[in-house]
Amino acid sequence: QMRHNKIIGWENFLGFVERIQKFSPWLSRQIAKRASEWPFWPSGVQIRDWRDDQVWVQLPLSFRNSIDGEAVQGHMLLAAELTTRLLLLRYAREFPFRYRVTNSAVETHRPVDQTVDIKFSIGFEEWERIRLEMARESTARAEFAFPALLADGRLAASFTLHVAFELEKFLPA
Repeated sequence: QMRHNKIIGWENFLGFVERIQKFSPWLSRQIAKRASEWPFWPSGVQIRDWRDDQVWVQLPLSFRNSIDGEAVQGHMLLAAELTTRLLLLRYAREFPFRYRVTNSAVETHRPVDQTVDIKFSIGFEEWERIRLEMARESTARAEFAFPALLADGRLAASFTLHVAFELEKFLPA
């Protein structure tokens, strides 16, 4: 008799993949394929907006992601990493590359006792610099720094992620 492992929030995840399927089948396949690698869903992170130039995720305060009524730094850092990965997944469609987060840091500025909004975007000039460096050297490095805001608009935390990029190699036909 086979037993299935129950993943917390799995129904929410499947619903999310279905919603993405409507506007990008390719993206929903990428997410479904990588779901096992992504520990974001149990933290309760929700994707609010996902455009070509910006990703907005929300981390609602819940029993699962907080201690003593305050969001755990690890869950906030996971949410920040998710925003970064989602935006880079979009960019990788036009300009194929691999990347990995080599270092990440979070600094909280006040008690995080309410929903947190994390918005991440890469400026056009910065993205062009990364692309040109990859085109020339086949590798590039970047540091992304961005804030997390509490529901009332105050600064909750600051994130810094270091990312190493590598150009995908194409095999000749």
